[in-house]
Amino acid sequence: MTQRALSTGFWLVLLTLLIALPRITLDMHLPALPAMADDFHSSDSQLQLTLTLYTLGSAISLLVAGPLTDRFGRRPVLLAGLLLYVVATVACALADSLLMLIIARLIQALGGCCTTVIGRVIVRDYFDRHEQARLLGLISMAMAVSPMAAPVLGSLMLPLINWRGLFGVLGVIGAGLYLVVYRRLPETRPPQAADAPPSHLLRLYGQLLRDRYFLRYSLAIGCVYSTYFPFIAESSALLQRGFHLSATTYALVFAATISGYMLGANLFRRLVLRFEPDRLIAGATGLNVLGSLVLAAATVALPSVWLAIVLPMVVIMVSVGMVIPACQLAVLQPYGAIAGTASGLFFFTQMFLTAVSSWATGLLSDGTSGPLVIMTAVATALLVTSWLALHKTQCGSEPAPTF
Repeated sequence: MTQRALSTGFWLVLLTLLIALPRITLDMHLPALPAMADDFHSSDSQLQLTLTLYTLGSAISLLVAGPLTDRFGRRPVLLAGLLLYVVATVACALADSLLMLIIARLIQALGGCCTTVIGRVIVRDYFDRHEQARLLGLISMAMAVSPMAAPVLGSLMLPLINWRGLFGVLGVIGAGLYLVVYRRLPETRPPQAADAPPSHLLRLYGQLLRDRYFLRYSLAIGCVYSTYFPFIAESSALLQRGFHLSATTYALVFAATISGYMLGANLFRRLVLRFEPDRLIAGATGLNVLGSLVLAAATVALPSVWLAIVLPMVVIMVSVGMVIPACQLAVLQPYGAIAGTASGLFFFTQMFLTAVSSWATGLLSDGTSGPLVIMTAVATALLVTSWLALHKTQCGSEPAPTF
C-alpha cells in the first residue's frame, strides 16, 4: 500500500486517535480516582501519584521517541510503543497494590505517549504547511472531544465494570490501533531525515534549547498546558468529595469545562488563515491571564460554589485550545531534517513542566481549591514571562533557524 492510497479522512481519523490516546488514557479514570483510593486504602493525594508518574512517563517517552523515529522510522517505533502500552495497560488492570499500579502507569505512558509525537511528525512529513494548519486545527478540535467524552464514558462504565474494567477497555483500544497501524500505515519518514547518532543527541538537544525560536514555543505550550493541568489533578477529589458531586455529574461538569478547548481550537482553525501564530498566541495569553484572575477572585468571593472554579476554567481552556495548535504549527517548520528529534524535545518540555506542576499540586493538595488556584496562577505568570522574555528575533524577513 502506498501513501496515495490513503484518503485524507483516513489520515484524520487515525492520527486523531493516535494523538488522543494518551489523553483518553489519562481522562477516562478521573471519575474513578476516589473509588481507586478507597480500594487501595490510600489517600487522594497518593492516587495523584498515578497522574504525576504517568505525566513523567509521557515526558520521557516523548524525549526518546523523537530521535528513534528519525533513526528507525515512524512506523516501527509506533508499533513498539503501542505494544508496550497494551502490555502495561493489562498490568494496570491486574494491579494488586498502589505501587504496582503506579509502576504500570509509568510504563503505560512510556509506551503509549510516543503516539503524540509520532502522529504530529507524520503530519509534518506528509502534508504541506497550509494543509498542516488545517489538519492540526481539525485534530485539535477532534481531540477536544476525548477529554470531554472519556470521563463521561468512564463514569457510565464504572458501575458496570469497575476501574479495572476501564483499563481493559483501554487495552482493547490500544490493541485495535496496533492492528490498524500494522496493516494500513505506511512509513512516512522523508529521505532527508537526519539519523543523529546517540553521541550527537545531547549536542543536538543543547542546540535546540539554546535556540530562542524553539525555546519560546516549547515553554509557551508547557506553561499553557500547566495552567489547566491542576484542574485535571484536583478536580476529581475536589468536586466529588468537597462539593459532593456524583461521578457522573463530575464527568459532565469536567466535559463542559473542557469544551472551552474545543472552542479555542475552532477559533484557531478559523483565525490561522488570517493571522500569524504569534498573534494568536499573544491574544490567547491575554485570555489566559483573564481566566486566572477571575478564578482567583471567584474562589475567594464564592468558596462554596463549584461554578466559581468551573466557569473561569472554561475561559482558560479557550486560551489553551488556541495556544497548543499555534505552537505546534510554528515550532516544527524550521526543523524538517530533525523533525522527530525536535518534536520529541518540544513535547518533552511540555510534559516535563506538566509533571512538575502535577507534583507541586499534589504536595499542596489539602482538599480545598487553594492549590488549584495557586498553581494555575503560577503557570499563567510563567507563560506571560517566558513569552515576553523570549520574543523571537526572526521577524518576517529573517529566516527561522535550521539545523
